[in-house]
Amino acid sequence: MLTQVPLNKKRGLSQETEGDFEYLGGGIVSPSISLEEYLLKILQDGPMTRGELSVATGIPRTTLYDTLVKLIMQDRVEKFSSSKRKRGRPNVYYRLVSY
Repeated sequence: MLTQVPLNKKRGLSQETEGDFEYLGGGIVSPSISLEEYLLKILQDGPMTRGELSVATGIPRTTLYDTLVKLIMQDRVEKFSSSKRKRGRPNVYYRLVSY
């Protein structure tokens, strides 16, 4: 099933990433780009949670998690929490590592 989800649905993603790519499933992105590079392009627009990334790209959260862990181990992405002083779990965001 080929479905293209507008990348700017949840957040105001840049025109460069909007509609340029399509997730085909099984870790395949069209046009041909690695899933890691695809996520790095999307994260250029700012920190996002796994849920936001899933909605914006159509990629399942478990696939996103595995890919984000790889990027964290390569020191390309970092994970941080944001607490709103409310009960429950804090939101976990992912962002590009800046040097």
